[in-house]
Amino acid sequence: MNTILHTAFFSALLAAGTAAQGLDILYTVSTPETTITGSGGTVLASIRPNDIVGLRATPCPVTAEKWAPRQAFEVMAGDEDGDDIYRRPNLFGAIDALVKVPDPVAADNWRTLYYSPAAAMGTTVSGGPGLRPGDIGRVRRTGAGNGKVEHFIRAEDIQVALGLPPSPVVIDVDAACFGHNYGLFLSLDDDVLCNPCGGPTVMRDGDVFVLPPGSYTLTGNGTIAGTLPGSAVRIYTEANMDAMVANAQVTDRFGACVPNAVDVESLEIDWANPSAFAFPSCGGVVFVPRFLFSTETLTGGAVLTTALGGSIYNSSCSPLGTSCGSGPTLGDQIGLKPISFTTGMIGIASHVNALALTYIFEFAAEAATPQVPVGSTATIDFVTPPSAWVWVFMTFAANGPGAVPTSAPFPWSFLGFPEFYPTPNFMSLVPGGTGYATYTTPPIPWPVDLVFQGVTILPSLSSIELSTPTFVEVN
Repeated sequence: MNTILHTAFFSALLAAGTAAQGLDILYTVSTPETTITGSGGTVLASIRPNDIVGLRATPCPVTAEKWAPRQAFEVMAGDEDGDDIYRRPNLFGAIDALVKVPDPVAADNWRTLYYSPAAAMGTTVSGGPGLRPGDIGRVRRTGAGNGKVEHFIRAEDIQVALGLPPSPVVIDVDAACFGHNYGLFLSLDDDVLCNPCGGPTVMRDGDVFVLPPGSYTLTGNGTIAGTLPGSAVRIYTEANMDAMVANAQVTDRFGACVPNAVDVESLEIDWANPSAFAFPSCGGVVFVPRFLFSTETLTGGAVLTTALGGSIYNSSCSPLGTSCGSGPTLGDQIGLKPISFTTGMIGIASHVNALALTYIFEFAAEAATPQVPVGSTATIDFVTPPSAWVWVFMTFAANGPGAVPTSAPFPWSFLGFPEFYPTPNFMSLVPGGTGYATYTTPPIPWPVDLVFQGVTILPSLSSIELSTPTFVEVN
């Protein structure tokens, strides 16, 4: 079958399934957490702020598993800081925003997701300007090689839209979402004195503003090439967001009713029911859809909606938060493990730090110990799709300052990771029918950098799916 037609077929199939079942959620956390499932006793149970988590809409009760481990980003970025070590557990610091492009319900994988980091990555591999807290972009293989950054929008272009000079960069994106018919919606991490549509103002960290479709130009790849000066439009003030949080009557991790937002942490368009309204601006009107959002105050991992002037979002299984007077918001509603004491339970310390509605396909790999001494074995853990077997492959990675593992496109992985890391050396076939799999190497006799990746076959979809890559450094 023609690859383009094949991809379109899967997109249509999955769009129909998603519309019937409700959308899955990708999200990040603000502090380390643990999955309720324990992820088969593997290292994948430990969730960090620079991991992306997948939460399925069904079955109920929901469970969450790691969708994009930070080790995958480390493989893709390579030795981005030039210290001759791949391992960098604090890469990005945290993932502050997720932006999926272009389609709200079609099949999504690493080809359609952009993100904004809390801390800038190094530029040894990617070159300037890299990926910074004011940018929205992704690390990927481009025509210039692996470890490069593809920007959806650069900080400089957001600043121009805010009526600021493009440099120095002073903004930090804290929340974002995008729709072709709506534009790019943003919230910043810090207050910024600027000059957007409407004149000079302070754009506060709790405000939400939009770059309307007419305010930017797109590249042939669908990314934003430039913006018009002063074209950003504030659609919600911090006071508006405070009121919506108060109206939602939701509790935090301790069971206290949350009175305000303080800082908007995530945004996503409610694609199941966007219900757009017209908002006046200096260029006419902009259209504002219904949003899902989270805030700094929503510990326990609650997710709210702007519907009804602010309310708790109802997923396919349950509300994503606890109503005032009904106890704490625990985190179990997003698949994470609450804290248990003899006197009761309190919720997770995290708020949801980034959010995207999508259709998810889980096939993630992570080394239990990414750095091991010579003579040791290495263990690779997998979260697997519903398939009986996982083929485990290994390749040798380049070493030295600024090295980056080399990948190649793999167009047959429609739902999984879209790149493979040649030359593939088959290591083992491990059972994956439980949803998890583990492979342990023989003792590794010399210093070497290794990249591992899983492969599985989905006969029902006639596809060969790749896991995210992971690595082991043997010293």
